[in-house]
Amino acid sequence: MKAYCEIQEHDESQGASLVLKNIIVSKGLTQLILPIQEILYFFHENKNVFVVTEDNETYFCELGLSAIEKDICPGFFRINRQVIVNYNAIQSFSYIENSKIELCVRHGSGRNMIIGKNKVASFKKWIMFDCTCFSAPRRKSFKEKISGTLPEQNVLRAVK
Repeated sequence: MKAYCEIQEHDESQGASLVLKNIIVSKGLTQLILPIQEILYFFHENKNVFVVTEDNETYFCELGLSAIEKDICPGFFRINRQVIVNYNAIQSFSYIENSKIELCVRHGSGRNMIIGKNKVASFKKWIMFDCTCFSAPRRKSFKEKISGTLPEQNVLRAVK
């Protein structure tokens, strides 16, 4: 069974690669088509790959992490052997012992969200330059997160 059903158009003469747009997952006997942008992260556990979505649902995925990593958009990053994370799922990160980074990821509590020191430089480059994916929604700024409003709602109008 093919593990994904829709890919972005590409031009082979340009050497562009295929990019996953949707992925087929299962929950019990039900097969579902998930848009990639709804996925927070993929994780490997007990020889299986699972997907965690924005609504904190976990699904089984037939693809291996290496196959996913090869075809996923640049909005995802393989942080270690067990996890591929979506940029939009990352809430914060902190440095821990031996120059490693620990991520705080939405619905990622209890998972191995550690980036080894050998991947720290590429992770920082990805965060600053490469983490674009499709038409991802704009992330809220820190002020927006704590105030719960968008910038347009906070604009003060000059009084004449």
